Amino acid sequence: VMDELAADLIDQTPPEFDLFAYEDRFPTMYGESRNTVVKQEAAKYNRLLAKLHVELPLFRRAVKGFVVMTDDLESVGKGLFMNTVPEGWGGVGFLSMKPLTSWYKDLNLRIDFFNM
Repeated sequence: VMDELAADLIDQTPPEFDLFAYEDRFPTMYGESRNTVVKQEAAKYNRLLAKLHVELPLFRRAVKGFVVMTDDLESVGKGLFMNTVPEGWGGVGFLSMKPLTSWYKDLNLRIDFFNM
């Protein structure tokens, strides 16, 4: 069950932002401080997306017995089982009291907003 949920989340995880393209699209200028904030937020979401792209496939491999189940991967499994955001993801991502499924939908909406 957790393996299937992890596979679904892998499919739903968007790719990381191209920060070099963001530099071209939102140049750092004194008159446009919003550009700096947008780039900082994109970098913050990149850290979260990178963590998701690493931990979800690793968790699937750990469930199958191919790699050792670390504390971080166990936290991912606990979050998947109990529908809560794993501690490692919440620490890197945005603050939310939502269950994991709603949190993931919210993450995708936030990423879509930045891709406009």
